[in-house]
Amino acid sequence: MRKLLILFSVLIFSLSLAAQHKESESILDKLIWDDEMLNIMLDTRVDFQTTIQNGDLDQASFRGQTFRLWLVGEIIPGLRYRIRHRFNKPQTPLIRDNYSSATDQAWLAFDIGKKWTITAGKQSMQLGTFEYDYNGADIYQSTMVNGDIDMYKTGVNVAYKFAGQKINLQVVNSDAPQFASEEYKNKAFAINVLWEGSLFNGVLKTRWGYGAFQHSKTKFYHWLTAGTQLNIRKFTAELDYFLGNRNMDYSSIVSDDELGSRYVRDQSLALNLKYNSGKWRPFLKGTWNQRHDKEFGSNAYESMGIQAAVEWYPFTKLLVKDLRFHLAYTFESTHFQGEFNHLNNIDKHLIIAGTRWLFKVK
Repeated sequence: MRKLLILFSVLIFSLSLAAQHKESESILDKLIWDDEMLNIMLDTRVDFQTTIQNGDLDQASFRGQTFRLWLVGEIIPGLRYRIRHRFNKPQTPLIRDNYSSATDQAWLAFDIGKKWTITAGKQSMQLGTFEYDYNGADIYQSTMVNGDIDMYKTGVNVAYKFAGQKINLQVVNSDAPQFASEEYKNKAFAINVLWEGSLFNGVLKTRWGYGAFQHSKTKFYHWLTAGTQLNIRKFTAELDYFLGNRNMDYSSIVSDDELGSRYVRDQSLALNLKYNSGKWRPFLKGTWNQRHDKEFGSNAYESMGIQAAVEWYPFTKLLVKDLRFHLAYTFESTHFQGEFNHLNNIDKHLIIAGTRWLFKVK
Protein backbone atom coordinates (compact mmCIF):
# COMPACT_ATOMS: atom_id res chain seq x y z
CA MET A 1 0.00 0.00 0.00
CA ARG A 2 2.83 2.35 0.91
CA LYS A 3 4.56 1.69 -2.43
CA LEU A 4 1.29 2.37 -4.19
CA LEU A 5 0.93 5.73 -2.42
CA ILE A 6 4.50 6.68 -3.32
CA LEU A 7 3.93 5.69 -6.94
CA PHE A 8 0.68 7.69 -7.00
CA SER A 9 2.43 10.76 -5.50
CA VAL A 10 5.20 10.57 -8.09
CA LEU A 11 2.61 10.30 -10.86
CA ILE A 12 0.67 13.35 -9.58
CA PHE A 13 3.92 15.37 -9.27
CA SER A 14 4.97 14.39 -12.80
CA LEU A 15 1.59 15.37 -14.19
CA SER A 16 1.83 18.71 -12.37
CA LEU A 17 5.27 19.42 -13.87
CA ALA A 18 4.03 18.43 -17.31
CA ALA A 19 1.03 20.74 -16.97
CA GLN A 20 3.28 23.65 -15.91
CA HIS A 21 5.61 22.95 -18.82
CA LYS A 22 2.66 22.82 -21.21
CA GLU A 23 1.32 26.12 -19.87
CA SER A 24 4.75 27.72 -20.20
CA GLU A 25 5.06 26.32 -23.71
CA SER A 26 1.65 27.76 -24.56
CA ILE A 27 2.64 31.27 -23.42
CA LEU A 28 5.88 31.06 -25.41
CA ASP A 29 3.99 29.86 -28.45
CA LYS A 30 1.61 32.81 -28.17
CA LEU A 31 4.47 35.26 -27.92
CA ILE A 32 6.20 33.76 -30.95
CA TRP A 33 3.22 33.06 -33.19
CA ASP A 34 0.40 35.35 -32.09
CA ASP A 35 0.62 38.61 -34.05
CA GLU A 36 -1.57 40.33 -31.50
CA MET A 37 1.12 39.88 -28.85
CA LEU A 38 4.29 40.47 -30.87
CA ASN A 39 4.99 42.05 -34.23
CA ILE A 40 8.61 42.58 -35.30
CA MET A 41 9.18 45.02 -38.17
CA LEU A 42 12.17 46.57 -39.88
CA ASP A 43 11.87 50.07 -41.30
CA THR A 44 14.52 50.96 -43.87
CA ARG A 45 15.02 53.70 -46.46
CA VAL A 46 18.01 54.06 -48.79
CA ASP A 47 18.50 57.13 -51.03
CA PHE A 48 20.83 58.57 -53.58
CA GLN A 49 20.96 62.29 -52.78
CA THR A 50 22.42 65.16 -54.76
CA THR A 51 22.67 68.65 -53.27
CA ILE A 52 23.47 71.79 -55.27
CA GLN A 53 24.01 75.02 -53.34
CA ASN A 54 24.29 78.37 -55.11
CA GLY A 55 25.10 76.60 -58.36
CA ASP A 56 27.86 74.39 -56.97
CA LEU A 57 27.63 70.64 -56.36
CA ASP A 58 27.73 70.30 -52.57
CA GLN A 59 27.06 66.59 -52.13
CA ALA A 60 26.32 63.42 -54.10
CA SER A 61 26.10 60.17 -52.18
CA PHE A 62 24.13 57.07 -51.24
CA ARG A 63 22.64 57.36 -47.76
CA GLY A 64 20.97 55.04 -45.29
CA GLN A 65 18.24 57.50 -44.38
CA THR A 66 16.31 55.20 -42.03
CA PHE A 67 17.09 51.90 -40.32
CA ARG A 68 14.78 51.12 -37.39
CA LEU A 69 13.48 48.11 -35.50
CA TRP A 70 9.85 48.03 -34.30
CA LEU A 71 8.41 45.74 -31.60
CA VAL A 72 4.65 46.19 -31.33
CA GLY A 73 1.89 44.17 -29.70
CA GLU A 74 -1.03 43.76 -27.33
CA ILE A 75 -0.32 41.47 -24.37
CA ILE A 76 -3.94 41.26 -23.24
CA PRO A 77 -6.96 43.26 -24.43
CA GLY A 78 -6.35 46.85 -23.36
CA LEU A 79 -2.62 46.50 -22.64
CA ARG A 80 -0.37 47.47 -25.58
CA TYR A 81 3.30 48.29 -26.03
CA ARG A 82 5.69 49.71 -28.62
CA ILE A 83 9.49 49.79 -28.83
CA ARG A 84 11.16 51.61 -31.72
CA HIS A 85 14.93 51.80 -31.97
CA ARG A 86 17.24 53.38 -34.56
CA PHE A 87 20.43 51.71 -35.74
CA ASN A 88 21.71 54.68 -37.74
CA LYS A 89 21.83 57.10 -34.80
CA PRO A 90 24.49 57.31 -32.04
CA GLN A 91 23.50 55.20 -29.02
CA THR A 92 24.15 58.09 -26.63
CA PRO A 93 22.57 57.52 -23.21
CA LEU A 94 20.26 60.20 -21.86
CA ILE A 95 21.24 60.44 -18.21
CA ARG A 96 17.93 61.74 -16.91
CA ASP A 97 15.58 59.06 -18.25
CA ASN A 98 18.09 56.20 -18.76
CA TYR A 99 17.08 55.58 -22.39
CA SER A 100 19.42 55.69 -25.35
CA SER A 101 18.80 58.68 -27.60
CA ALA A 102 18.49 56.12 -30.42
CA THR A 103 15.39 54.66 -28.76
CA ASP A 104 12.53 56.77 -30.06
CA GLN A 105 9.75 54.98 -28.22
CA ALA A 106 9.42 52.47 -25.39
CA TRP A 107 5.96 52.68 -23.86
CA LEU A 108 3.03 50.79 -22.37
CA ALA A 109 -0.56 51.88 -23.02
CA PHE A 110 -3.43 50.94 -20.69
CA ASP A 111 -7.05 51.27 -21.83
CA ILE A 112 -9.49 52.17 -19.07
CA GLY A 113 -12.88 51.39 -20.52
CA LYS A 114 -13.59 52.57 -24.05
CA LYS A 115 -12.82 56.26 -23.56
CA TRP A 116 -9.62 56.56 -21.51
CA THR A 117 -6.04 55.50 -22.30
CA ILE A 118 -2.93 56.08 -20.18
CA THR A 119 0.47 55.79 -21.91
CA ALA A 120 3.66 55.63 -19.83
CA GLY A 121 7.27 55.55 -21.01
CA LYS A 122 9.32 57.17 -23.76
CA GLN A 123 6.92 58.49 -26.40
CA SER A 124 6.34 61.14 -29.04
CA MET A 125 5.58 64.54 -27.62
CA GLN A 126 1.94 65.47 -28.20
CA LEU A 127 2.51 68.36 -30.58
CA GLY A 128 0.11 69.43 -33.31
CA THR A 129 0.40 69.49 -37.13
CA PHE A 130 0.25 66.54 -39.54
CA GLU A 131 3.86 66.98 -40.64
CA TYR A 132 4.95 66.26 -37.06
CA ASP A 133 2.87 63.05 -37.05
CA TYR A 134 4.53 61.60 -40.17
CA ASN A 135 7.11 58.84 -39.97
CA GLY A 136 10.43 60.55 -40.77
CA ALA A 137 10.97 58.09 -43.64
CA ASP A 138 7.98 59.68 -45.41
CA ILE A 139 9.34 63.25 -45.36
CA TYR A 140 11.63 64.63 -48.08
CA GLN A 141 11.47 68.34 -47.22
CA SER A 142 10.71 69.35 -43.66
CA THR A 143 9.88 72.72 -42.14
CA MET A 144 12.59 74.28 -39.99
CA VAL A 145 10.75 73.59 -36.73
CA ASN A 146 9.79 70.00 -37.47
CA GLY A 147 13.31 69.27 -38.72
CA ASP A 148 15.08 70.05 -35.46
CA ILE A 149 12.59 70.00 -32.58
CA ASP A 150 13.17 67.44 -29.82
CA MET A 151 10.44 64.85 -30.54
CA TYR A 152 10.71 61.96 -28.06
CA LYS A 153 10.55 62.28 -24.29
CA THR A 154 9.73 60.14 -21.26
CA GLY A 155 6.56 60.76 -19.31
CA VAL A 156 2.83 60.08 -19.11
CA ASN A 157 -0.02 60.84 -21.51
CA VAL A 158 -3.73 60.64 -20.71
CA ALA A 159 -6.10 60.45 -23.70
CA TYR A 160 -9.89 60.85 -23.67
CA LYS A 161 -11.95 59.76 -26.70
CA PHE A 162 -15.48 60.94 -27.48
CA ALA A 163 -17.61 61.31 -30.63
CA GLY A 164 -14.66 60.65 -32.94
CA GLN A 165 -12.44 63.17 -31.12
CA LYS A 166 -9.37 62.56 -28.97
CA ILE A 167 -7.95 64.93 -26.34
CA ASN A 168 -4.43 64.29 -25.04
CA LEU A 169 -2.88 65.70 -21.86
CA GLN A 170 0.80 64.88 -21.52
CA VAL A 171 3.56 65.57 -18.97
CA VAL A 172 7.13 64.67 -20.01
CA ASN A 173 10.73 65.51 -19.16
CA SER A 174 11.92 68.74 -20.79
CA ASP A 175 15.71 68.59 -20.70
CA ALA A 176 16.61 69.50 -24.30
CA PRO A 177 19.03 72.46 -24.54
CA GLN A 178 16.57 74.31 -26.78
CA PHE A 179 14.10 74.46 -23.88
CA ALA A 180 15.67 73.89 -20.45
CA SER A 181 18.47 75.98 -18.98
CA GLU A 182 21.69 74.16 -18.05
CA GLU A 183 20.99 74.77 -14.34
CA TYR A 184 17.41 73.46 -14.51
CA LYS A 185 17.58 70.65 -17.10
CA ASN A 186 17.42 67.84 -14.52
CA LYS A 187 14.08 69.00 -13.08
CA ALA A 188 12.29 70.68 -15.99
CA PHE A 189 9.01 69.36 -17.41
CA ALA A 190 6.76 70.04 -20.38
CA ILE A 191 2.96 70.01 -20.52
CA ASN A 192 1.26 69.36 -23.87
CA VAL A 193 -2.41 69.42 -24.84
CA LEU A 194 -3.46 68.06 -28.24
CA TRP A 195 -6.83 67.83 -29.97
CA GLU A 196 -6.92 65.09 -32.61
CA GLY A 197 -10.22 65.84 -34.29
CA SER A 198 -12.34 64.19 -36.96
CA LEU A 199 -15.32 66.08 -38.37
CA PHE A 200 -17.87 65.39 -41.12
CA ASN A 201 -17.05 61.67 -41.27
CA GLY A 202 -13.31 62.27 -41.56
CA VAL A 203 -13.50 64.87 -44.33
CA LEU A 204 -11.90 67.40 -41.97
CA LYS A 205 -9.29 66.35 -39.41
CA THR A 206 -7.31 68.38 -36.91
CA ARG A 207 -4.11 68.19 -34.90
CA TRP A 208 -4.15 71.39 -32.84
CA GLY A 209 -1.88 71.64 -29.82
CA TYR A 210 -0.38 73.82 -27.12
CA GLY A 211 2.83 73.12 -25.24
CA ALA A 212 4.58 74.78 -22.29
CA PHE A 213 8.26 73.83 -21.87
CA GLN A 214 9.97 74.67 -18.61
CA HIS A 215 13.13 76.72 -18.98
CA SER A 216 13.71 77.60 -15.33
CA LYS A 217 11.73 77.64 -12.09
CA THR A 218 9.41 80.43 -13.23
CA LYS A 219 10.00 80.67 -17.01
CA PHE A 220 8.28 78.58 -19.69
CA TYR A 221 8.65 78.55 -23.46
CA HIS A 222 5.22 78.39 -25.12
CA TRP A 223 4.34 76.68 -28.41
CA LEU A 224 1.25 76.71 -30.60
CA THR A 225 0.92 74.01 -33.26
CA ALA A 226 -2.03 73.68 -35.64
CA GLY A 227 -2.63 71.14 -38.38
CA THR A 228 -5.78 70.91 -40.49
CA GLN A 229 -6.37 68.15 -43.02
CA LEU A 230 -8.99 68.04 -45.79
CA ASN A 231 -9.84 64.66 -47.36
CA ILE A 232 -11.93 64.46 -50.54
CA ARG A 233 -11.87 60.99 -52.07
CA LYS A 234 -8.29 60.40 -53.28
CA PHE A 235 -7.18 63.98 -52.63
CA THR A 236 -5.68 65.23 -49.34
CA ALA A 237 -4.60 68.76 -48.39
CA GLU A 238 -2.77 69.59 -45.16
CA LEU A 239 -2.04 73.03 -43.72
CA ASP A 240 0.38 73.05 -40.77
CA TYR A 241 1.68 75.87 -38.57
CA PHE A 242 4.27 76.01 -35.76
CA LEU A 243 4.98 79.03 -33.50
CA GLY A 244 7.09 79.15 -30.35
CA ASN A 245 10.19 80.26 -28.45
CA ARG A 246 13.38 78.33 -27.78
CA ASN A 247 17.18 78.60 -27.58
CA MET A 248 19.04 77.74 -30.79
CA ASP A 249 22.60 77.92 -32.05
CA TYR A 250 22.23 78.79 -35.74
CA SER A 251 25.86 79.82 -36.26
CA SER A 252 26.36 77.26 -39.08
CA ILE A 253 23.59 78.94 -41.10
CA VAL A 254 24.94 82.48 -40.76
CA SER A 255 28.64 81.43 -40.78
CA ASP A 256 29.38 82.92 -37.35
CA ASP A 257 31.30 80.50 -35.12
CA GLU A 258 31.03 82.83 -32.12
CA LEU A 259 27.26 83.27 -32.24
CA GLY A 260 26.41 80.64 -29.61
CA SER A 261 22.95 79.82 -28.28
CA ARG A 262 20.36 82.54 -28.95
CA TYR A 263 16.84 83.16 -27.66
CA VAL A 264 14.62 82.97 -30.75
CA ARG A 265 11.00 82.86 -31.85
CA ASP A 266 10.58 80.32 -34.63
CA GLN A 267 7.62 79.81 -36.87
CA SER A 268 6.99 77.50 -39.82
CA LEU A 269 4.13 77.01 -42.27
CA ALA A 270 3.58 74.09 -44.66
CA LEU A 271 0.98 73.28 -47.30
CA ASN A 272 1.02 69.68 -48.51
CA LEU A 273 -1.15 68.51 -51.44
CA LYS A 274 -1.35 64.75 -52.06
CA TYR A 275 -3.16 62.45 -54.48
CA ASN A 276 -3.46 58.69 -53.94
CA SER A 277 -4.24 56.75 -57.10
CA GLY A 278 -3.17 53.43 -55.61
CA LYS A 279 0.25 52.46 -56.93
CA TRP A 280 1.19 56.05 -57.85
CA ARG A 281 1.11 58.82 -55.22
CA PRO A 282 2.29 62.26 -56.36
CA PHE A 283 2.36 65.30 -54.07
CA LEU A 284 3.44 68.92 -53.84
CA LYS A 285 4.57 70.74 -50.72
CA GLY A 286 5.41 74.34 -49.97
CA THR A 287 7.17 75.58 -46.81
CA TRP A 288 7.88 78.93 -45.17
CA ASN A 289 10.14 79.49 -42.15
CA GLN A 290 11.10 82.54 -40.12
CA ARG A 291 13.60 82.89 -37.28
CA HIS A 292 13.30 86.01 -35.12
CA ASP A 293 16.26 86.64 -32.81
CA LYS A 294 14.69 88.10 -29.66
CA GLU A 295 18.06 89.28 -28.33
CA PHE A 296 18.81 91.26 -31.50
CA GLY A 297 15.18 92.34 -31.73
CA SER A 298 15.00 91.52 -35.47
CA ASN A 299 14.54 88.63 -37.87
CA ALA A 300 17.69 86.63 -38.58
CA TYR A 301 16.39 85.06 -41.82
CA GLU A 302 13.41 83.68 -43.70
CA SER A 303 13.26 80.75 -46.08
CA MET A 304 10.78 79.47 -48.63
CA GLY A 305 10.77 76.02 -50.21
CA ILE A 306 8.92 73.89 -52.73
CA GLN A 307 8.86 70.12 -53.13
CA ALA A 308 7.59 67.88 -55.93
CA ALA A 309 7.65 64.15 -55.31
CA VAL A 310 6.15 60.89 -56.51
CA GLU A 311 6.00 57.51 -54.78
CA TRP A 312 5.40 54.20 -56.58
CA TYR A 313 4.06 51.12 -54.77
CA PRO A 314 4.36 48.38 -57.41
CA PHE A 315 3.30 45.38 -55.29
CA THR A 316 -0.06 44.36 -53.86
CA LYS A 317 0.83 41.21 -51.91
CA LEU A 318 0.65 41.65 -48.15
CA LEU A 319 4.34 41.07 -47.42
CA VAL A 320 5.59 43.66 -49.93
CA LYS A 321 2.68 46.11 -50.22
CA ASP A 322 4.64 48.76 -48.24
CA LEU A 323 7.72 48.53 -50.47
CA ARG A 324 7.99 51.72 -52.51
CA PHE A 325 10.29 53.65 -54.82
CA HIS A 326 10.40 57.45 -54.65
CA LEU A 327 11.75 60.42 -56.58
CA ALA A 328 11.70 63.94 -55.12
CA TYR A 329 13.00 67.37 -56.02
CA THR A 330 13.16 70.17 -53.44
CA PHE A 331 14.26 73.79 -53.64
CA GLU A 332 14.77 76.16 -50.72
CA SER A 333 15.88 79.79 -50.74
CA THR A 334 17.10 81.47 -47.53
CA HIS A 335 17.03 85.27 -47.24
CA PHE A 336 19.05 86.91 -44.46
CA GLN A 337 17.70 89.90 -42.55
CA GLY A 338 18.48 92.20 -39.64
CA GLU A 339 21.98 91.69 -38.27
CA PHE A 340 22.77 89.35 -41.16
CA ASN A 341 21.33 91.27 -44.12
CA HIS A 342 24.84 91.67 -45.54
CA LEU A 343 24.99 87.92 -46.28
CA ASN A 344 24.14 86.55 -49.70
CA ASN A 345 21.01 84.48 -50.07
CA ILE A 346 21.39 80.68 -50.13
CA ASP A 347 19.63 78.73 -52.89
CA LYS A 348 19.65 74.98 -52.32
CA HIS A 349 18.47 72.23 -54.70
CA LEU A 350 18.07 68.65 -53.53
CA ILE A 351 17.31 65.58 -55.68
CA ILE A 352 16.38 62.32 -53.95
CA ALA A 353 15.89 58.90 -55.53
CA GLY A 354 15.46 55.84 -53.38
CA THR A 355 13.45 53.02 -51.89
CA ARG A 356 11.72 52.45 -48.58
CA TRP A 357 10.32 49.27 -47.03
CA LEU A 358 8.55 48.80 -43.71
CA PHE A 359 8.39 45.02 -43.64
CA LYS A 360 7.15 42.49 -41.13
CA VAL A 361 9.84 40.10 -39.91
CA LYS A 362 7.44 38.25 -37.62
